[in-house]
Amino acid sequence: MKKRTDKGGQIVWLAGLPLVLHYSINSLCAMEARAGMPLDRLLNHHFSATRLLLWAGLWRNYPGLTVWDAGELIGEHLQRGGALEDVIDACAKGLRASGLLDGEEEA
Repeated sequence: MKKRTDKGGQIVWLAGLPLVLHYSINSLCAMEARAGMPLDRLLNHHFSATRLLLWAGLWRNYPGLTVWDAGELIGEHLQRGGALEDVIDACAKGLRASGLLDGEEEA
């Protein structure tokens, strides 16, 4: 079981920090388990989905990071003049780079 099915991480800037988002099957499953619902239903919950998507993307490279911490990063980003859409776009970019959704990969 050496071959990996996920691709490399995606560097994004949030809250003035360069963060590596790395989505995998395990991180998305952990996110859905934490939410108690599948990703497609979770996306109807804007703030919760954004926080959990960010946490799932950071999970591999920052294993001690909690969901609360992910929310704090989003809050810091917003206080610095950023928008929630920036975080959503960063997560979408990371998900595309993972190659896990619809076989898409970031160009």
